[in-house]
Amino acid sequence: MLRLSIVLAILFTYIVMIWGGVVRSTDSGLACPDWPLCYGNFQPPKETAAKLEMGHRTVSGLAGIFVFLTFFLVWFKHKTSPRSAKITSLIALIFTFSAALTGMKMIKMETPHLKYLSHMLLESFHIYESMIILGALVLTYRFLWKGEGEGGVPWWAYLFALTTMITGVLVRYTGSGEACGHEWPLCNGKLIPDFNNWQVALQFAHRNIAYVTWLSFLLAMVSNFNRTTLTAFIFINIQFVFAISMVLTGFFLPLVFLDTAMGFFLFAWLTYNLQIKSHEARLKPAW
Repeated sequence: MLRLSIVLAILFTYIVMIWGGVVRSTDSGLACPDWPLCYGNFQPPKETAAKLEMGHRTVSGLAGIFVFLTFFLVWFKHKTSPRSAKITSLIALIFTFSAALTGMKMIKMETPHLKYLSHMLLESFHIYESMIILGALVLTYRFLWKGEGEGGVPWWAYLFALTTMITGVLVRYTGSGEACGHEWPLCNGKLIPDFNNWQVALQFAHRNIAYVTWLSFLLAMVSNFNRTTLTAFIFINIQFVFAISMVLTGFFLPLVFLDTAMGFFLFAWLTYNLQIKSHEARLKPAW
């Protein structure tokens, strides 16, 4: 029961994050102008944009239920669970409530319009909350069942990847995605652009952090070649292909979807395979 609950919590949280990206890309964030209902009733909306937004809220609710169930089972039904798993399940629950409140505030403030910097930062923070939830759930699963294995993703490489993701969220939710035009590797026709506004600087910084991330995973693979470091490097390259293709095609919606889906999957996979040594006893597999 516990394993199923965590798997469903991770799955629904991941779907919520991808679905949220679709809502953002299709400008459907304010299709339901009130919260938590859509136009004040429980009836499914007729407009496609409203259906996307209401569907996102519904899946978010399901994810929240499984996060709470996971917390309950870890803390009260499996009292011998490792302390680390209890802490991460609690973190997931806390940020689930936080994300719900942030989502409500975003609708009330109409932040999807991205009119003000405060709107952009609140939208970005909402994604960071989701990343914390997903990461905490993945770590909960790992602390309960995963063994040490044959090595993992080194911390220094993981931190570069995480920084790339954090700046990538800022690029997207501050409207900086096209600050360098639809060009790569150039930015506005130059290798080093004119930093005439902060959006160009943010986009250029994000790209260079991504390059360093690629190099760090190459170094991790060369210095400690194993299945995990090889897979990590392959996934990093797939993410690069999606990101570059998205820019060159003028943010073609299917590529935006693939870039979002791969990015959050990569985050979860790297978190699960992060080099963490623990001497706590793990639960025996239930199935």
